[in-house]
Amino acid sequence: MDLFDSEKKGKTILDLFTYDLTTFFYGEYEEVDSEETEETFMIVYEKKLPWTELNAFDTLQFRVFFDKHNITGSNPINVKLLAKDTIIDIDNVKSVVENVFDVYGKDDDERAEWTNQDKIDFFSKKLKRIWTIEKGVSFVTVYYNEDEKLVLNILFLNNLIKHTGKYLDLK
Repeated sequence: MDLFDSEKKGKTILDLFTYDLTTFFYGEYEEVDSEETEETFMIVYEKKLPWTELNAFDTLQFRVFFDKHNITGSNPINVKLLAKDTIIDIDNVKSVVENVFDVYGKDDDERAEWTNQDKIDFFSKKLKRIWTIEKGVSFVTVYYNEDEKLVLNILFLNNLIKHTGKYLDLK
């Protein structure tokens, strides 16, 4: 799946949000978790969004990874949008899936718009849709589960941002 599909030239997952993810570190946010391994150090920052995105997401997390052996390189950043306080129903989840489909087309399992299997997965709280972008430059996933309710993940946000001409300010 191409980052910029010929029919949807220039459109990315970032275009679905009114909140500019590149401004995450402006304003108030808090560190909510950190983890260290032999190779990396990861910090999770979280902030409440000023409004609800895609009629579902009210909280935004940035997971910033630091490579202990390459501290001058680009730090991978993963984004997690959460529905912590928003009441989620099947229409919210269906809308999120269809919005991502409108940007990237079929997911990794060749599923297009909302399917009967998605409906079954929603009611069993085991919904999972994955889109691999540009041969692994980034990944977009939508989950609906018992633990976190509805989640939209963007892996390697920094790779997507490179294509927009914007920069992410890591203070």
